[in-house]
Amino acid sequence: MAGSVPELPLPGAPLLLATEEVRLLWSFVHGDIMSAPMRTWLRASLGFCPRHTWAYAVVEVELWESGVGARGGHQPFDVSVLYEDLCREAASRLARGRAWGRRPDAALLPSRPCYLCTQLAAPAREGLAIGYANSNSVALAAEANLARHTRHWCSATLDTWEPLACPACLGRLAGAGDGGNGRGGGVDDGAWLCRLHLAEALRAGRADDADPAAGLPAAARRLNRLADRLGAFAESMTAAGPPADAEVETSWIVALGFFAGWRFPAYLAGAAVGEG
Repeated sequence: MAGSVPELPLPGAPLLLATEEVRLLWSFVHGDIMSAPMRTWLRASLGFCPRHTWAYAVVEVELWESGVGARGGHQPFDVSVLYEDLCREAASRLARGRAWGRRPDAALLPSRPCYLCTQLAAPAREGLAIGYANSNSVALAAEANLARHTRHWCSATLDTWEPLACPACLGRLAGAGDGGNGRGGGVDDGAWLCRLHLAEALRAGRADDADPAAGLPAAARRLNRLADRLGAFAESMTAAGPPADAEVETSWIVALGFFAGWRFPAYLAGAAVGEG
């Protein structure tokens, strides 16, 4: 059953994506989220597993070489469109609190498995696995694994997103059992727990001193504000869109950090990570 086994954040290390992962993700970037059944799946699964959440961003940022707007390429447009939707989905779940399920962490758990994982686990089809538009998947995987542009995004914006990063991911908890900062499971105006560590805190009953689920409405409000910034960021990557400020520019990293953990972008940016 999806969500029965706690998800784990990525380690602070290279992803080292396999050729087939890149082939599938490159195809996904070229339109899969426009499918209504796919959107339904992704809302139920809360996006991808932690590995494929960050892999999705790496593949788009590294391989998409052109685009409209000031940046003109190597930007997470597809990622931002999807995660605006998923932030609103998660916010809706959290706003309902225990109405979503009997367990306080139920709103934060996927009810379907990662779509990419299911594709990778499916029996291999006969014949050659052709990349999108007959692209060379081996070459694309080698390019994606360099993560040059993703590394630049994460390091150049570090001063903006690091204060918001999950302290449990980065080994910076102020004290055991305080949910990261002792204020509603890490959903105050500074650092807040990622989805994975917030779910863990809720299961352990330590996200709030009085009620483990008390911080969820605040998290819902914050996710809706993040969704607004993601929408502005996606607009900034269009021909007529206004430029993005630093907060909007880093919204995609904050969103993926919430859904999939922060150790991977911290690794890319060379940020210090304590023992968690």
